[in-house]
Amino acid sequence: MHTGLLNTFMAVFSATLCLMLLPRVSLAADPPIKKSKGVPYEVEIQGKDLDKSPVNKILEEVSLAVQKKNDPPKSPALLRRRCEGDIPEMQKALRSFGYFRGTVTFNIIPPESGEDTAVDQQLPFSADNPESEASAVPPPTAHPLTVRFEVDLGPRFTFSKIHINLAPDAPENVLSPPTPESVKLAEGEPYSASLVVQAGESILTRYKQNGYPFPKISHRDVIADFKTNHVEVTFQVSPGSCARFGPTRITGLKRLEDQYVYALIPWKEGEPYDIRLIKSARQTLFDTNLFGVVSFKNKGKVDAEGTLPMTVELSERAPRTVRLGLEYTTDYGPGFNGSWTHRDFFGMAEKLTVSAKLNKETRTGALRFSKPMFLNRDNTFIAGIQFSNDTTPGYDANSVDTTVMLQQQFTKTFSAGGGLGFHLARVKENAFDTRNTYQLFYVPLSAGLDTRKNILNPVQGYHLSLTMAPYLDIPQSDIRFFRYILGGSTYYNFNRRDWVVLAVRATFGQIYGIDHDDMPADLRFYPGGGGSVRGYGYQLAGPLQGDTPLGGLSMLTGSLELRFKITESFGLVPFLDAGTAYLDTVPDFSDQEMLYGAGLGLRYYTTIGPIRLDVAVPLRKREGVDSNYQFYVSIGQSF
Repeated sequence: MHTGLLNTFMAVFSATLCLMLLPRVSLAADPPIKKSKGVPYEVEIQGKDLDKSPVNKILEEVSLAVQKKNDPPKSPALLRRRCEGDIPEMQKALRSFGYFRGTVTFNIIPPESGEDTAVDQQLPFSADNPESEASAVPPPTAHPLTVRFEVDLGPRFTFSKIHINLAPDAPENVLSPPTPESVKLAEGEPYSASLVVQAGESILTRYKQNGYPFPKISHRDVIADFKTNHVEVTFQVSPGSCARFGPTRITGLKRLEDQYVYALIPWKEGEPYDIRLIKSARQTLFDTNLFGVVSFKNKGKVDAEGTLPMTVELSERAPRTVRLGLEYTTDYGPGFNGSWTHRDFFGMAEKLTVSAKLNKETRTGALRFSKPMFLNRDNTFIAGIQFSNDTTPGYDANSVDTTVMLQQQFTKTFSAGGGLGFHLARVKENAFDTRNTYQLFYVPLSAGLDTRKNILNPVQGYHLSLTMAPYLDIPQSDIRFFRYILGGSTYYNFNRRDWVVLAVRATFGQIYGIDHDDMPADLRFYPGGGGSVRGYGYQLAGPLQGDTPLGGLSMLTGSLELRFKITESFGLVPFLDAGTAYLDTVPDFSDQEMLYGAGLGLRYYTTIGPIRLDVAVPLRKREGVDSNYQFYVSIGQSF
């Protein structure tokens, strides 16, 4: 019995001992502490009035300690070396902004004490060998070190005397140098090295724009006076020889005629050299979309006759382009559009485009020909024909439309044009099941002012357009009317990176000289859909007969969008649209209420433009007419 009790006691004792040893065994089985990959740290740059100075941001940009914070060094010694390397760069930045007395010091503060003590004494490292084991394996810390740069700006020096002189070897009767004020340097203003550099470039530009192709700044002095805290700046200019444009030679053309390129060169042989003309010619040639490479070269010196021969080196792009596009809307489902373009049909940049569009509502095919420099360099001849078969909510129509126009580009942003047109259409008005044939001659007139840089994704500028035309049906002389549409859009960019853009659009149209019932149904105004008032069906944002649109003799629409770019690739666009059509030429606002649609859009930004997905709801939903929502997919912003 005693033996049994003893055995039981030993079993319990052994089990208890095992349980007591388990934590130790578990602890011993834990993996060893991994060595740190570096010394984590934070950076502070502080100093009196530093946050008010333009140099504050520059100090962060030139500091490796700031820029490489996410790539910490292996030891405190290497961190100190990194900070020591920042001192000369930060002092150079201070001097570039006129803080010639400025100083920069730093301390590395351990997290335990929070005091400015030498971290070298707190953490072990080998100064002779920073890569040694002692320095490469700093003890683990709960918090990172703090690198604190102390900046004493001192007084900011100001410009005093500014001299812009000709070099002693400058020829007689040479163009005089610009004044300091004209190159944006003024006595008493805070010194900035960038202003001095820009002033030097402005001096050279003055000569390059006035007949001197090879000027140079032969000498430049910047002297800081520590007694007065002033900076004296002296430029010495060597204008070089005055020159006139010599013969211009064109190379690299394979299909285009030389005559076309010569017509785009803005200078004539013998005219004074002007760098602005070369820049203008380069941009003009690129804007034709005919060239992949445009380069202007010269021999680098003026010849004995005082002329500078020019060579234009060009590389032509492939002249043909094929474009294919897809879209989808709730109104008419999937849609397809495509085009084929030849940009140099006869060797003088004539453009021929064949295009087609197909969806549930509309099927069109078009041919368009344009010839630039028709009457003058800025004049374009345009001829086109379009065949359409439309089965829309308001009408069904088979039509042929032909136009011949002249377009004049008066400035870079303003153009206007006019011509003749003929519209042949067989139209069925769905609301009353009436059918008519129209043979309308018209005089299309247009004017446009456009300062946008990117049509598919505008972020600044504005666009104003006016299109109008008087119409006359020859067989039915009582059908005559005048139709116009005035539209505009503007874009406000809240920051330089285009992350927030406010876009506003408004359109107004009227038809004069005809009653509503006599007006051809296919030429009335039908707002509603992705191009006008989103949230309402195609053509449905206006007067109705039951659920069939009647179209109007006047129209008013507007849109407001706030375009947020969330990342480089994605953006969100909340929007509000409003608009309607009116039966009369003069809108009766009490008879036809304004319709509103609101929604949210997603943008995916690509190199060819943003891909747009918009979802909109009608805010004044009409029972039996309007759907709960509409969505639209296409390429480019909505306007």
